[in-house]
Amino acid sequence: MDRETIEFLSAVLVVSTDPKRLADFYRDVVGIPLEDERHGGSLPHWGCTLGDIHFAIHPVETFPDRRSGVGSVKLAFTVFDIDALARRLEASGVSLVYAPRDTGFFRSTAIQDPDGNLIEFTELCDDWFEQLEARAAAGNTAAARWRRHNARP
Repeated sequence: MDRETIEFLSAVLVVSTDPKRLADFYRDVVGIPLEDERHGGSLPHWGCTLGDIHFAIHPVETFPDRRSGVGSVKLAFTVFDIDALARRLEASGVSLVYAPRDTGFFRSTAIQDPDGNLIEFTELCDDWFEQLEARAAAGNTAAARWRRHNARP
């Protein structure tokens, strides 16, 4: 039996009962470059590409059970200066769940969005980026894997 390996995350969808408010928070306070999106018959939502990942905020009405995951997401975003980000968030009136701290592999801080989702910000160590470079050099990116898959006879 053929079994396809899951290797890459393609999207993170955050579901909200007030998606515009949440999108405004992520765009205007957190700094995520969300833009209005609408595909075919979909309800209005907001999205962008972060690295190789599509990040979007959708209304709960988009999903059949009408409550898919509201308030139960933990997100982690990479930044290169955790202290500057923490200062900017606090200056915007956002309370940090915890001050920037060092875990040994990364430094992090966190906030909660208006729906109660935990947002962690990480300043990753050099080893993390060296691992990403090694994956790319070995052809283990989503784009390289797609190209190999489509080149099959």
